Amino acid sequence: MFERQIIDILADRDSGSSQLVDRIQRAFHCVENNHPDERQLRWAFGRLRHIDGSMVVVHHLLDTLEPAIGPTFFDSLRQYEREWGDLPRRVATRLSELRDWSNRNVLTHSRSGMLLEAIRRVTEDYEGVNVWQTRSEPGGEGVAQYRELQELGVAAHLVEDSQVPELASSMDAAWLGVDQYSEEMYVNKVGSKSVAEAMSRAGKTTFVLGDPRKRGNTLSVSSDLFEAVPFTRDTCLISAGKTSR
Repeated sequence: MFERQIIDILADRDSGSSQLVDRIQRAFHCVENNHPDERQLRWAFGRLRHIDGSMVVVHHLLDTLEPAIGPTFFDSLRQYEREWGDLPRRVATRLSELRDWSNRNVLTHSRSGMLLEAIRRVTEDYEGVNVWQTRSEPGGEGVAQYRELQELGVAAHLVEDSQVPELASSMDAAWLGVDQYSEEMYVNKVGSKSVAEAMSRAGKTTFVLGDPRKRGNTLSVSSDLFEAVPFTRDTCLISAGKTSR
C-alpha cells in the first residue's frame, strides 16, 4: 500500500508542489502505526528524489526529513507540518484582504493547492467572484482544478490557453501559483508568462502566491513544462502575509 502510494505520487503530473507535499505527508502517516523500517523509508525518499527539481517545496520537505530517518522520524514530520501547514491559509487571507473582490473576474492558470485555498477563502469572503480557469496545456491539469472549483461551488469557467489575450481586458486580475522565485523572476507552469504579459497589456495586475520555501538566489527550470517569468510593475507577490510590488 505504502509503495503504491509513492509510485502514484511519482506519476502525478497534474498536482502542484504543495499538493504533492500533502500527498507525501499523508503517505508517511499511513504507515506510522506499522512502524516502517529505515529501509522502507529510504526507498521512498530515493524514489521521491525523481520528482522534478523545479518543485522546490517537495525537495525542501525531502531535505528536511531524510536526515531524520530513525526513531524520531514521525516527530520531525509533525514538526514540519506545524511549521508549514498553515501557510496556504495565511497567504490566502492576505490576498482576500488586499481588495474588495466582490463581483470580480479572476483568471487562473495551471493547478495549485495555494491557488485553491486562495479561491476558497476569497469566495467565502466576497460574493460574485467568477474564476476563469485555463486548460493549461501541455498536460491540461487546469481541467482538474476547474472540476475542484466546481466542487467548491465556485462560479468557474474553463477556457483554452489561446483565449487568454482576448480575455485579459475583461479580467480584474490574474492569480498564479509559483514553484520558485527570486528577487527578479518566478518559475511556474509554461503559459504563465503569456498570462502575465496579456494582463500587463490590459493594465491589470497578476498576483503571484508565494511560499518562503520557494525563494532562492538562483532559479532552475528543469523541464520544458516550466518557464521563468520576470517580475514587473504589474506583478504583486504575496508570500506568508507579506506583499511586494
